[in-house]
Amino acid sequence: MIGFTFIVLFFLILLSIPISVAIGISVLVFCFFDGTDTVMVVQRMISGLDSFPLLALPFFILAGLVMHEGGSTKRIMSFVNSLVGNIRGGLAAICVLSSCFFGFISGSGVADTAAIGTVIMPEMVKKGYGKDFTAMLQASAGVLGMIIPPSVALIIIGIAAEISIGKILLAGIIPGWLTGIILMIVAILISRKRGYSGTEARVSFKKTLIDAKNAILPLFTPVIIIGGILSGIFTPTEAGVFAVVYAILLGLIYKEIGLKDLIKVFKESVIMASTVMFIISAAKPFGWIMAANHIPQVITNFFLSITDNPILIMLSINFLLLILGDFMETITIILILTPILVPLVVSLGFDPVHFGLIMGLNLAIGAITPPLGVTLMTTCRILKIDFPPRFVDWLPFFLAMVGSLLLLIFFPSLALWLANLV
Repeated sequence: MIGFTFIVLFFLILLSIPISVAIGISVLVFCFFDGTDTVMVVQRMISGLDSFPLLALPFFILAGLVMHEGGSTKRIMSFVNSLVGNIRGGLAAICVLSSCFFGFISGSGVADTAAIGTVIMPEMVKKGYGKDFTAMLQASAGVLGMIIPPSVALIIIGIAAEISIGKILLAGIIPGWLTGIILMIVAILISRKRGYSGTEARVSFKKTLIDAKNAILPLFTPVIIIGGILSGIFTPTEAGVFAVVYAILLGLIYKEIGLKDLIKVFKESVIMASTVMFIISAAKPFGWIMAANHIPQVITNFFLSITDNPILIMLSINFLLLILGDFMETITIILILTPILVPLVVSLGFDPVHFGLIMGLNLAIGAITPPLGVTLMTTCRILKIDFPPRFVDWLPFFLAMVGSLLLLIFFPSLALWLANLV
């Protein structure tokens, strides 16, 4: 019966049914044939949202939108331009660095990609950067918002795996920035080989100081969020509330956001947050059905029947996630597979926080990989080019991110060192 439920789910996904509806229908199909009381489904959906850490999601989504609307994005990009804009391939470096900094604000790969991409990509094309290269670079840099805190994906992984939200957010800092540095190196090397330029003019030290002064308040956001969590001043959820208040204050200080803008941003955040919440709610009874039918134990036995080597099993899991990430939406994979895979990796001796970061980075790679590739699709739409971009432009950044994933797998301290300071 559980096998038929999965068939129904994937069939509905292929029909482009909204994922929350597809999960809900597959659960009801199981209940109908199994004779399970559907009241249990409603109870599980409600209990799935009865979580204090889950409140962090809408607040961080709102904070990112307010920051972008309030002028923080352009100030960060101006500062980054002062730092690296004049070097050969400097615009490519600006693209990555700006995405890393904005990742500390947005919490979303798509939001990061759209916010930075709409500003930097047209400028890169004007300076002679290839459109396919530009689209792929921004898509890769944008997904860092899924790793760098306050990542929405990591919060959902933390909730699904029942691990500390504060720990998994802190664990994302080093892997996120390491991946950004690797992407920047690859982008600069390719830019120099192809003769792509920087912003040409060298910025004076005085101008750099002015840009740093203008950007200091937006860049102080992650200090508040991470510092507050580390010091125990507030929880991740309370940090989200503080981030919203801080973002609104910045918009008012810069005089770039008014009541009409705030109303628009609040509407956007409600739509985004409610969509995510509905998916989480629908996935809760689905996870309950899997647990009741011992699916985690079946998956564990399957992997152990192949090999008992923990590293080989971890690599096999990541290969599976890479494949699924090409075809399924990130939140869906997290909510369906996290309760199944976490008991397995813990039994093999892996830290659940470490695995949460591995899963997050793996699914970030899926966001730049066709046929789904949500951030890559976003950049292609902004530049109005065919999806997907040329293979020769896609491959280097894909390999760079896979290389970063392998480093994270083989060196757990990249994720756990900072997290264990809590």
